[in-house]
Amino acid sequence: MERSNPISHRDYWFCQSIGWGTLTLFSVLSSSFGSLHAALQFALAKLFVMASGLGLSHLWRSRLRRQGWLERPQGFPYGRIGAGLLLLAIAQTLCLLLSDKVFRGGAFFDEEPGMLAFNLGLLVFMWLAVFSVWTLCYAVALARRRAGRFEYEKLRLEVSVKDAELRALQAQVNPHFFFNSLNSIRALAYENADAAARAIGQLAGMMRYSLQAGQQLLVPLQEELAAVRSYLDMEKLRFDERLVLQVDVPAELGATPLPPMVLQTLAENAVRHGVERSSGPCRIEIRARRLGEAVEVEVANQGGLALESSSTRLGLANARERLALQCGPGAGIALSESEGWVRACVTLPHTVSAMEAA
Repeated sequence: MERSNPISHRDYWFCQSIGWGTLTLFSVLSSSFGSLHAALQFALAKLFVMASGLGLSHLWRSRLRRQGWLERPQGFPYGRIGAGLLLLAIAQTLCLLLSDKVFRGGAFFDEEPGMLAFNLGLLVFMWLAVFSVWTLCYAVALARRRAGRFEYEKLRLEVSVKDAELRALQAQVNPHFFFNSLNSIRALAYENADAAARAIGQLAGMMRYSLQAGQQLLVPLQEELAAVRSYLDMEKLRFDERLVLQVDVPAELGATPLPPMVLQTLAENAVRHGVERSSGPCRIEIRARRLGEAVEVEVANQGGLALESSSTRLGLANARERLALQCGPGAGIALSESEGWVRACVTLPHTVSAMEAA
């Protein structure tokens, strides 16, 4: 895996160099010498041992990777790993004896036979411990990397699932909106054919916007508001003076990003449950304001919430889900009724602006 990942490959060699370098430096500094020449000989011998240890550990790593001994789900083959570590310890001890012979004239062999055997055994045990610690550190690094990779795959899968959900929800918006608009045009056709023709032209423009906006996760509030105005102009051909529109959206909030067709959905609900049920003039008000770092967009209509309605309210549920998926848990739609008004408030958290900027 490291070969395909330059960062992991670089980190591996960095840790190797630091580990073996520190061990060599500690060995040199913890020893005493009678002369500068002896110190240089000892340092050269330790550098040779460091190079052999680094090389042997790298060969051991290659062996572990080829065999997959540290990545088996059923557990480690402790017998094979132990045998490999023992061979490493013996090989490194032989390298140490070779360095002592080459650089120090074989000073190690000046001991008595009994002490020499004891020292050899101690060296093998010491290197066995060193390579065991090395293997343990490498196993921990592999485990952490696997955990990070699994977490990344999990997050990527979650993002893919959310993206699929979002695309499915966006696919539901156009048919729902189109169905509501056709109902409005059908009612208008019986009253005024010219007005119905103009409404069809406006619907075509709105559908064009809907198709274009459907390719984007977020659109500016000013574009969404322009589409809503077109929709309400079309409905005004049908309702005439019964529909009274008031818009109060500051220019500085026009660039506020929000999911496409969310405001459109709320405007549809305002017409369906407000203007359609009213026998006289019915006001629809669209406002936007900043609340701290968030932006609140409100669509309000005169009337009341219907306790029983044939509407499936698919659009409103859809808008809530898309807000949650695209804008995070801080976004949402609150529906309330007070003093003869129904208010739908969309809250867009500050993080949405950051998402748009990214």
